Amino acid sequence: MIGQQITDESGAPLEHYKKLTPSLYQPSDEVKDLFKKVQHDYSIAWNLQRRGFDEFDGYSLLDRARLDQGVFAAYVGIQYLPVHKKWRWRGRKNTARNKLMGILAHMIAGMLFPYVYAQNEHDEEDKMTAQVMRILVEDHLKRAGYETKFLYIVLSALVNPAVFVQIQYVEAIQRVKQRLADGKIKIVEAVDEFLSGLNINILPIDEVLLADFYTADIQRQPYVARLRRISYDTARGIYGENKNFKYVEAGKTKVWMTSENNQLFDVEWTEADADFVQELTLYYRQEDLEVTFVGGVFMGNEEDVYNSNPFKHRRLSLIGEEWISVPVYDIAKSGFEPIDPTGRFAYYKSGAFKEYWDSLGSDRMYQLAHDGTYLDVIKPLFMSGVANTNSVVMAPGVTVGMPMGADVKPYQLGPNLQAALQMMDVNKGDMSESTQDKVMSGLTEKGVTATQSNIAAQNARVMLGNFGVMMADLVKQIGELAMDCEIQHTTVGEIDASVPEALSMKFKAILAKGQEKGRRVTNKIIFTDEFMGQPMTDEEKNEKEWELYDKAGGEGSDQRIYKVNPYLFARHKFSMYVDADKITMKSMGADKERKVLAFNMMTDPRVAPYTDQKAVVEDFVIEEFSDGDPDRYKKKTGENDMLNSIMQIPETQVPQTQL
Repeated sequence: MIGQQITDESGAPLEHYKKLTPSLYQPSDEVKDLFKKVQHDYSIAWNLQRRGFDEFDGYSLLDRARLDQGVFAAYVGIQYLPVHKKWRWRGRKNTARNKLMGILAHMIAGMLFPYVYAQNEHDEEDKMTAQVMRILVEDHLKRAGYETKFLYIVLSALVNPAVFVQIQYVEAIQRVKQRLADGKIKIVEAVDEFLSGLNINILPIDEVLLADFYTADIQRQPYVARLRRISYDTARGIYGENKNFKYVEAGKTKVWMTSENNQLFDVEWTEADADFVQELTLYYRQEDLEVTFVGGVFMGNEEDVYNSNPFKHRRLSLIGEEWISVPVYDIAKSGFEPIDPTGRFAYYKSGAFKEYWDSLGSDRMYQLAHDGTYLDVIKPLFMSGVANTNSVVMAPGVTVGMPMGADVKPYQLGPNLQAALQMMDVNKGDMSESTQDKVMSGLTEKGVTATQSNIAAQNARVMLGNFGVMMADLVKQIGELAMDCEIQHTTVGEIDASVPEALSMKFKAILAKGQEKGRRVTNKIIFTDEFMGQPMTDEEKNEKEWELYDKAGGEGSDQRIYKVNPYLFARHKFSMYVDADKITMKSMGADKERKVLAFNMMTDPRVAPYTDQKAVVEDFVIEEFSDGDPDRYKKKTGENDMLNSIMQIPETQVPQTQL
């Protein structure tokens, strides 16, 4: 943290700057005013994370996250127990974890990429431009590991009060050592291919500090703070070129205090050790201001700080007749289920939170059943004599002395043990209703009827349907942020000075793998300025399209070539869409069932004469199961022969058409 209010041992505010060490870093008054603003706003967001809320059952955000993560991990922990209590069972069942992992497995199967719609300057739908943007977004998301990170995105939503996903476009430079012919070593700078490009970062719940917990839409937050604990070496690699980095000290940060000298002071950062520093970035979207402090030292532009440090992530927006680049938070947010019926609370009810009390009750009964069984199998022995009976002596196998004449009865726990086991079944049923029945997790059990299985499947569809809506919104947000990066970086050209007498712009060309009607294809997207300022008629456009078609290899080729005017491409109105129902259907495997049903209906003898059977077979069977090469499985025959085969009609019974 940037230092908060300092107090003495009694808790009283410490206002006398002479009791602290003044920092060597003393920036301009304008930067100090910015520091004061950031310190104030950060303190508000920091305290919000640690304040109890009714929505979290009275716990704070960080405490709620800790409890929910404990449920998912079946966390027991280490605690001191006296010797006479160490026999008691402290283990926990993995029931809640198994149910959450079952939902995770279903949702991974339902992973989708966002769909894209595009409108041109005449407000007409432009399917070709939408197709190009979809190829770019999908390809860059895949390169960023979206298919793997989707697992952790869903898991974070199941376990934490929210999942935060940051989309960044990184242009990283690395130092490379080259050995020259004379044996000397030359150090050159090159683009780091592993770190550069679109990055997907799943942010821990404590790294994102919101200004207002009752503003659900993250783009409407007054400000957002991002706090990271990074090593000093990492910070030096990122910010080492900044002239002020020499003031950064590992394990320390700065604090601004109200004093007559208006100074900054060095304080220990208790959340880091001697090798780490604090990286704090404040995003003020409405002010178009993004500022970063490392170890309390400003890393931005110090000249006119409020106007010289704009947002890095931006989105083109049509304001009146002019296209304007507007600031956008580069973070997408969602969760498992809404926690507030009005939708105003910024966080959500996680799957682990939903299972919390049922899991706690089940674990308690589980522990009692273990303890009871232990006592019932290794019974305490009650003997006649003089003794002081208390709870300390109640342990398996202990010998208990009783006063003379006492009524001694055998130790029996059977009925109580049965009650604990019955309560465990009740808790298990409640947990199944809250999230997912174990039948849907692939676990079978004797005596389960088809009706019970159907009920379990229906319950799972309801739960996954709600969660599918939340995930669809998150994927849409991720797609929109990725689309911003495409427009902001992919469509930008560089000066090509290879021909001095004719300077021109050099744009990127992208090769992206994809699928088109079951076929694996290679999409080549070429951004070029050759069409800029050259109005084209429909005939000229068609001629260019046929030219590219022939260049790609014509019919049967697995290559697609797109030439794109980057200026017009960036000035389309794009929108993202994700069908939540498709996520649910895919996650349940019902999408294939629907395709099989559609195929059976369209090949029914009563329907077949009215449909194109070749298209039916290609769309529902060959393209679905061809594994990327549908032409390999297509029979080289006429349509009549194919229809006869589908309908199972002998060839001799089919009248021949005279040509």
